[in-house]
Amino acid sequence: MSDLLALYHVQELELDIIARTERIKSINAEMAGDAALEEARANFAAAQAAHQDAAKRATEHEHEIRAVVEKRSNSETTLYSGAVTNPKELQDLQMEVEALSRRKLTLDDEMLHLILERDDLGEQLSAVQASLDELTEAREEANIELQEEKDTLTTAVNNMLAERKSQVAEISPDLFRTYIRMRAPKANRPLAALRDNACTSCGIEQNIVVINAISRNDDIVHCQNCGRILLRL
Repeated sequence: MSDLLALYHVQELELDIIARTERIKSINAEMAGDAALEEARANFAAAQAAHQDAAKRATEHEHEIRAVVEKRSNSETTLYSGAVTNPKELQDLQMEVEALSRRKLTLDDEMLHLILERDDLGEQLSAVQASLDELTEAREEANIELQEEKDTLTTAVNNMLAERKSQVAEISPDLFRTYIRMRAPKANRPLAALRDNACTSCGIEQNIVVINAISRNDDIVHCQNCGRILLRL
């Protein structure tokens, strides 16, 4: 294999390595973050916090109701025990019992609304949880496939890197240094094939001087338009 053919093969290997490496990076990014899944997690956290807050308020309200009921019971016991005979104190106790009864009715009404709110938020939480579970399962399944693809790509890249190293060893150092120098300015394509007397990179037909130089296998012949190294395949 001529130096130019070996160098062209290195270029094709490098382009393939770059493409596969970019895909590996894309896979890593996809596996690291999923916008839909992150949104579902945020929605679940918000729904869970809202449900917990409603449940906490319902529990606190329930405790307050128990305290009112207990206080009313104690006041009624005192009122009807006969231990208090002072009319003013009896009147105060009666008024307190009535006030506690009214407070109990208000608390019961508020408790009903809290229970409805808690239960509604619980249903919302269940729906959000189901959505999160579905997305999580889908993400896990996708990650298995992505990991398999990544492993295949990584193996291929490692094999191509080894092949590239072997090919570079066959190329003259001066030619390879020229290739390295041209690689970045030529978008990783310093070499181009000549096909139908035209450069396959820029599409410009070459003049007879360039064509004859390639036919004579001169060391390096550049495209008269884009400056890439030309060779016949």
